[in-house]
Amino acid sequence: MKNYHNLIFILVLLCSPLSAANKVSINELNACQALVEFVDVKLDEFADHYAAQDIALVHKGLSAYRNFLQNDVITPMLLGMYGGNVDQAKLMQNLFDRQKVTFFRHLGERYSERKLFTEYAAAINDCTAYTRIRPDVAKSLNLALNMMIRLARQS
Repeated sequence: MKNYHNLIFILVLLCSPLSAANKVSINELNACQALVEFVDVKLDEFADHYAAQDIALVHKGLSAYRNFLQNDVITPMLLGMYGGNVDQAKLMQNLFDRQKVTFFRHLGERYSERKLFTEYAAAINDCTAYTRIRPDVAKSLNLALNMMIRLARQS
């Protein structure tokens, strides 16, 4: 099974060359999206430790950023890489989606405590350097990241 995951990872690396114009790889963007999804899922585990409106604010910002990455960055980038071939772009997206399972497992092992970590916010903030974010998404995400830091410091 481990060899299968390694094979998929190598295939993805070979099939997704760096875009010279963007200077960011599709792998980095997918890793950022997976991180955002992981934290968004983990929020439900934290719900009983924090105020519902605070958790809702974080959910909203993370969801906006995740959707932005997928719809405005990753999907157009995949289509561009494969000359508009929708089927090939979907195939690559499916490979990335399968990689998320392994990514989630590793993050789950590393962060087994049921609380928010400032590292989550810092890592997601680092991801924002890869793309120019729409102002509405940036505002929502910044509110979410600030709330995550505030909640982490309360613990």
